[in-house]
Amino acid sequence: MRTDKLAYLWFQQIPQGFFALIERPELNPKNYKFKSVELKETAFRLDAVFEPLGDEEYTFFVEVQFQRDEAFYARFFAEIFLYIKQFPVKRWHAVVIYPSRKAEQENLSAFEELLSTRLIKRIYMDELSDIARLDPSVAIFKLLVEPSATATVTAKALLERAPEYLDFIERVLFYKFPSLTRKEILKMLSLQEEFEEELKKTRAFQEILEEGLQEGLQKGLQQGLQQGLQQGLQQGLQQGEEKGKLASVPLLRKLGMSDEDIARELNLSLEKVKSV
Repeated sequence: MRTDKLAYLWFQQIPQGFFALIERPELNPKNYKFKSVELKETAFRLDAVFEPLGDEEYTFFVEVQFQRDEAFYARFFAEIFLYIKQFPVKRWHAVVIYPSRKAEQENLSAFEELLSTRLIKRIYMDELSDIARLDPSVAIFKLLVEPSATATVTAKALLERAPEYLDFIERVLFYKFPSLTRKEILKMLSLQEEFEEELKKTRAFQEILEEGLQEGLQKGLQQGLQQGLQQGLQQGLQQGEEKGKLASVPLLRKLGMSDEDIARELNLSLEKVKSV
């Protein structure tokens, strides 16, 4: 599921968000090694393990459970104890992250005593504080369960607080609005102009423009030499340059530029751009 992949990226790229979520912000992510572990001799895989680099810290076992599974706790605890059997662990905590209590299995009778200990922490994302009051590193993860109707407004507000998390916020919105392009997502975030300016600086844009102009120049030179006249050469160069520019139009569209922007950037009429 895409939520699983986003959760993995959150653990990997913003580990300080995890420690803030479990109310242990004093722990330094640099003292931990994050990994997703597939246990030998089984088909078990732990979503995330934060393994301490020193002996003084806990090992954290983490699962993100967005769908109800009546066998979840049996499997999760089996994974934990199998891990402890296979790897050296001195102290540990387990964390389960749910979108809401509705996603948790109903039959807990076999696990009630274990769940009541300090070893296990269950987090229900819809019960966390309002995103505006959460640490930004946690808020971007809670954005996953934000209703689509309010996700855009919330994402814009969050981006103002933490612009360094633009990439992850984009990913969450792609998950919520899979039919939209990146340009449309950035427009939702009021970042379209910045995107287009950055696009013009990219190597891909420059290469496309350069290839188009080179192709046009070559065609113009060939046409001019064949005519054997200086006037023909000049006209051929001009026509070839225009052909080269027009040849780059489809590629620039794929990069997300509008016809109006392409016409302005290549110094062509909008009518000629639209004709391609």
